[in-house]
Amino acid sequence: MGQAAQAWDKLSSMLSEANFDAITDIYGNDALFLEPYNPPHRGNLLTQAYMKDYFHGKTNIAVDVLKALESEDGRTVAVEWTLSYDAAGRRWNNLPRATFIELDDDGLVAYHRDYS
Repeated sequence: MGQAAQAWDKLSSMLSEANFDAITDIYGNDALFLEPYNPPHRGNLLTQAYMKDYFHGKTNIAVDVLKALESEDGRTVAVEWTLSYDAAGRRWNNLPRATFIELDDDGLVAYHRDYS
């Protein structure tokens, strides 16, 4: 398993626990986080703040990986996954997601794009 897959594993654990305190350990200071329907988030602190806000009020979070593809050099990973959680009095099940992560020369996330 390369560094990008390890970064995904750390991120998916953070998602499942809704605890993003360590996101600055895996994202670079100038990391770019992109997703549909929102403006770009530049930097590990803005990405951290956004994820904390998005997952606020969600419980019983489950991240299930369907497929992961990693580049030969281990610096890029593409993951097809689903997200489930409880919020607003109901269960949201198996919401489809795709994530692309690219690392910088220091092994930190430089680029993260999500699709839903």
